[in-house]
Amino acid sequence: MARTMATIIVLSLCSTLVAADWSGAKLTPEEEAMLQYLNNLNKDLSTYYIYALLALAGLVLIYRSVLRLVAHTRHLTSMTGSGGQRYFATASSTMGWIKDHVLYAPTFRHKRATEIKFSQHVNLGTIPTRFQTAFICACIAYNVFASVWNVPWGDAEQTVLKVLGDRTGILSVANLVPLVIMATIKNPFIQMLDISYDTYNLMHRWLGRLCVLEAVVHTAANFIIKIQKKGWASIAAWLGRDFILHGFIATLGFLVLFLHSPKLIRSLAYEVFLYVHIAVAAVTFAFLWLHIKYFPCRPLLIATMAIWAGTRLWRFATLAYRSWGRQSCQAAIQVLPGDALRISLSTPRPWTFKPGQSIFLTIPSVGWHTAHPFSVAWTEFSEPLSRSSSLRSISEKRPTSRTHELEVEENGEQSFGLIVKAKGGMTKKLLERVERDGGAEGAIVNFKACIEGPYGSEKSMSSYGTVMLFASGVGVTHQIPYVKDLVEGYANGTVATRRITLVWVIPSTDCLEWVRPWMHEILGMKGRRDVLKVVLYITRAGLSQPIRSPSETVRMLRGRPDVAAIMQKEAAEKEGAMGVSVCAGGGLADEVRRVSRVLCAKGVNLDFIEEGFGW
Repeated sequence: MARTMATIIVLSLCSTLVAADWSGAKLTPEEEAMLQYLNNLNKDLSTYYIYALLALAGLVLIYRSVLRLVAHTRHLTSMTGSGGQRYFATASSTMGWIKDHVLYAPTFRHKRATEIKFSQHVNLGTIPTRFQTAFICACIAYNVFASVWNVPWGDAEQTVLKVLGDRTGILSVANLVPLVIMATIKNPFIQMLDISYDTYNLMHRWLGRLCVLEAVVHTAANFIIKIQKKGWASIAAWLGRDFILHGFIATLGFLVLFLHSPKLIRSLAYEVFLYVHIAVAAVTFAFLWLHIKYFPCRPLLIATMAIWAGTRLWRFATLAYRSWGRQSCQAAIQVLPGDALRISLSTPRPWTFKPGQSIFLTIPSVGWHTAHPFSVAWTEFSEPLSRSSSLRSISEKRPTSRTHELEVEENGEQSFGLIVKAKGGMTKKLLERVERDGGAEGAIVNFKACIEGPYGSEKSMSSYGTVMLFASGVGVTHQIPYVKDLVEGYANGTVATRRITLVWVIPSTDCLEWVRPWMHEILGMKGRRDVLKVVLYITRAGLSQPIRSPSETVRMLRGRPDVAAIMQKEAAEKEGAMGVSVCAGGGLADEVRRVSRVLCAKGVNLDFIEEGFGW
């Protein structure tokens, strides 16, 4: 909600600037002549740049469409018999090499999700994949080429600087369009291209760095020209002109955005970073609007501001629709062992949830300005939630089988289950509030809530004959919906999956309480014993602590998993194509990625999916 207020403030500021736009000083005849020359030289530069990005998106769309067609064909043929499973069990050596060395490979060696840390509190983030690095390098190369192409290098130095400065200024504005699109979770290309929001966020940061660098080059080139012509003494009077001052302030705004955006600052206080980022961006856009009044790239800034404002309003409309109706959204929150919370959200309107999706949750009485993303672990239908009802009783009222596309039962209520691990910020405040109001562990406290979503593209696992799901800690909330969906599909004969293995790594057996009612229901589903195997690894179990496996299909072990041995054994016994998903800390995620690459290189038809494990 606070973000919506920020949007309204920004829109008001922009409206004021538009109204006052034409009061600025006019250009001198010399500047008008140079502007005409530069516009003729660079008139199509920004257009070609946008077309190049759209062409790249088109190529990715074609590639993703082919993959979807292959997955659909594999799904249909593998359900009918073992012939389809055998056909899709192996992959070509070429595709295996591409997955091993390009698509799934980290930029350097084996670490991708493991964060680079100088100390406990100094975190520099993670390393991208080689494919992501190649895209980043391609964007940098294109911007460098566009900056220097057709520059009259043989002319006078001041002419060269003027052309170079103008070129980089135009490119800085042109980069704002994809920059803003990639920043919003409402990005339509997430679903269209099946690329995760984390990847778009990575590209957003790199495009932002390009914008800042080009703005600095643009400003520096014009400063050098002025100093060469009239010396340092003329700078103060020059900056007093509206046209120059507006551009200089916009460049300073870009620099502030760059300097306060490193991972270290974002992780210390994300909400503070976010609102400062929005405010500084608004001021920067405002002065940039005034600065480029006479330039043909101004429509790109209009598009940027329209996209930003439109997506923010769209998000608010989604929040209002999901949270308010004849009844408001309610959150029943229960304290669990291990500083965790189980949240059951009852919504005023039904909506379809698919495995792998997430929502943004706001508890106004705890932090009205904070919207935190969480994976949806469970969905169910029940009677309206009361203060005396427990999450366990809700679970017992629900039928054990239904179709994947959820539809509301008449006179029933849809609810969503989340698991929250309290670390800091909003989650820590929420835990303290529930403990204070609820008292004993297990008591339920009700809050009014606001939710927004669902977000994230659907990565269906139903076409794989063999599915392996890895999780650590609360990462299991991402995997449970897949387990439930695949077991239901197996019983109904609607999926190709014949083997499901869930590997969950937790510090103690207390963590089992987090998902006990949901796993209890899954283990009671029809056909579960034929298809599902659950392996739990307890990393901090003492030698005196008894560890007993409930059955052959649900095993509990001490220590950490030998990922290579587990995956190689499963690959040797697999049916059909293999889908591997991981939602875990950096060490486990990187090891699953490494072994997946090894199997791809050996000819196993394997798709690797990594879900971000953090904020």
